[in-house]
Amino acid sequence: MNPRKFSVSERQQQALRQREGATDDVRELKRLQAVRLYGSGKGMSSVVEVIGSSSRSIQRWVRDYQAEGISGLKPGWRGENAKKLSDAQRADIVQRVQQYRPDQVLSAAMRISRGEFWTVSDVQVAVKAWYGVTYGSEDSYRTLLYEAEFSYQRTEGVYRSKPSQVELAAFAGQLEKK
Repeated sequence: MNPRKFSVSERQQQALRQREGATDDVRELKRLQAVRLYGSGKGMSSVVEVIGSSSRSIQRWVRDYQAEGISGLKPGWRGENAKKLSDAQRADIVQRVQQYRPDQVLSAAMRISRGEFWTVSDVQVAVKAWYGVTYGSEDSYRTLLYEAEFSYQRTEGVYRSKPSQVELAAFAGQLEKK
């Protein structure tokens, strides 16, 4: 068994605890606690059980802490999609989506859906038209709708192409004749 090469001093543990009390980000809190527990001599399996993350993640957080200190544990990841629009542009989109219906800001030729409510496809067209940005995932457009405080609504289970009772009876009658 290899001896542990990572440990945190009492002073470092205090700094980690202080940051734990100051953060509002649960992801950062989890990382801080994992590093503090592992660095204080707890076994990896115990830390995994308490934190609920994989040992590989905990090892990565330890490496980040060794390289950058506490600031290395801040979850600063923002995917490539998040970088495509500035905060001001995102705020502008949110304001437009809240203030207007799609038919008020998009021409009929541009719109994909014909409803009066914003859909992912309408937001996709609007973002492309207003800022020339196309996201790789529909989730990014859903995030914009979520930021505008819109909720996701499932489509109703009504089949518009379903034949009426009269059409079904006529079809059944034709089958009986044959």
